[in-house]
Amino acid sequence: MFNALHPLIIAAAAGLVVALLVLLFAWKARNSTVKVAIVIFTVIALLPVGSVFVALSPWLGDSRFQTYREFYLDVKDGMNREQVFAVMARHYPPDGPRMRPKIMEDTAQRLGFFMNPESSREPNCEGIFLALEGNRVVRKEYSAD
Repeated sequence: MFNALHPLIIAAAAGLVVALLVLLFAWKARNSTVKVAIVIFTVIALLPVGSVFVALSPWLGDSRFQTYREFYLDVKDGMNREQVFAVMARHYPPDGPRMRPKIMEDTAQRLGFFMNPESSREPNCEGIFLALEGNRVVRKEYSAD
């Protein structure tokens, strides 16, 4: 989603440094009006940090990501294929608000799911990939869009 030199990441890092420095000044301030002003400035300096955190953590605000992430977290090593599909059915009931992930690979060695973008164009490649041996999950991988 973002590379290391994206302007938002630079702004977030700068905001975090400024906020920490400003809090040091607030700690030493004797006047309560100055302390309040410093705290307000600190909150403003932390806004880019919060924006980047939310952008890099879409499951915080988008229920599609939340459900998909919960599905991934509930799949455990040692589960068989039927148990994986039961976990998916629990998170994506037929009459539920979320559309089931698309099954992109279903072989004896691998199961692959892509999150259904539902009514949005993005994300279109959020993936869960399971390695199977003897019909049991031996490794799982989450691939962000």
